[in-house]
Amino acid sequence: MNWSPSYLELPDEVKQFSSAQYRQAYGLIDAARYPSGLYADAYHTLEGRPGQMGSIAATGVGLIGLAIAHVEGWDPDARPKLRQTLEAVTAAEAGPGGPVARDPASGFFYHFYDGTTGAAWPGSEVSTVDTSILVAGALFASRLVGPADPAVTRLAEKLLHSIDWSLAVTPDGRAVYMCIEEGRGTNPNRPFSEYALVSWLAHEVHPDRPHVAALWHEVYHPDRVHALRYVEYKGLRLFGQVRPDGTPEFLPSFVTQFPLYLIPAYAENAAYHEILADHCAADRLSWRAAGDVPAYIWGHGAGSNSGLPPERSGYRVDRIGSSSGVASAYIVAGFLPVHPEGIYDMYELYTRHVSVEREHERKDAVHAEKLRAAYRFGLGRFSWSDWQAGNPWYPRRVTVVDWSTMLYGLAAFHRGLGLFGSAPGDITERTAPERV
Repeated sequence: MNWSPSYLELPDEVKQFSSAQYRQAYGLIDAARYPSGLYADAYHTLEGRPGQMGSIAATGVGLIGLAIAHVEGWDPDARPKLRQTLEAVTAAEAGPGGPVARDPASGFFYHFYDGTTGAAWPGSEVSTVDTSILVAGALFASRLVGPADPAVTRLAEKLLHSIDWSLAVTPDGRAVYMCIEEGRGTNPNRPFSEYALVSWLAHEVHPDRPHVAALWHEVYHPDRVHALRYVEYKGLRLFGQVRPDGTPEFLPSFVTQFPLYLIPAYAENAAYHEILADHCAADRLSWRAAGDVPAYIWGHGAGSNSGLPPERSGYRVDRIGSSSGVASAYIVAGFLPVHPEGIYDMYELYTRHVSVEREHERKDAVHAEKLRAAYRFGLGRFSWSDWQAGNPWYPRRVTVVDWSTMLYGLAAFHRGLGLFGSAPGDITERTAPERV
């Protein structure tokens, strides 16, 4: 698998930026890793450390990051780290870092856990989709690294089959349960959503169970997505629903991006790529419709807005029609396979506002230090309105699962979407520039 034409045709300065951001995308994920091999839910930028609360979804992202780091030659310890992480999530005996808290009746994992002990974080749910992100990460690692390291494949298969996926599908085969309580599914989630991941894995393990097969083949199979419910935005057809008052409700952009990268059949399906292109165009248009914002500012993402005024603070899941005004560069990256021109928007945002190379031009030492810490790994969340008002906001907490599309999108932009398909093939030795 060679370099993609979209990447090779970039001007040198943009190519250098893209290559650096790609590697830094892995750097943030690696910085959120615990010594046990598990991963924190978030990286605290101004403090330069992972948070105490771990996340099973972030651990799945970590597995993908390690697989990419191995094939790109970024981390000589990537393979032993992969095995350590997979051993931690398949551990059967108690100990620091393992076993990670799970529902004993079904095998599904708690969403959040204590980063030191692996015990369930107070108030955490047993999450089907976050478990599926973990397992999707393990299977991705198996496809990329397993041929050279059979232990990775063995552990990934052990993890996949340690879960009763059929419990996550409603008996009528029309929805996925979001949570498991005492071995039973609760809170059904109707299509379309990122819960396509759960349906896919359930069908991988239980293809002969009628309710599982019905959900995959009649709803979530990528050949069926055009038959799902849509809403319209400026002539574009988007996944969503109509509220009781008749107004449309749109999905966050990451909902359409996760299946592209985590389900091989979606990465290989041209029809789904068309749907993703409409969601990308709608995201961009909505920012232009919202006010006088530069064209390079867009991306409705999810993440922490800690430090902003109360009405915009906290963890936010932005979407068309419900936005905190914070642009997420990792959403732009996630759309690169269908909108490669987005790399120029990322480059503009970086060079105009967050480039650490320009710190020598900044006379405010406090501002320069916060900027350096907040954007140590390149781009992230950015508030144009606060920047324009002379009161720049610095992302204090980067949630790993939300950041993940920065790595996925740049990997696909550099290597092609085939990297995320069912047979990613060989990757040529890295020769591209690494730094800006």
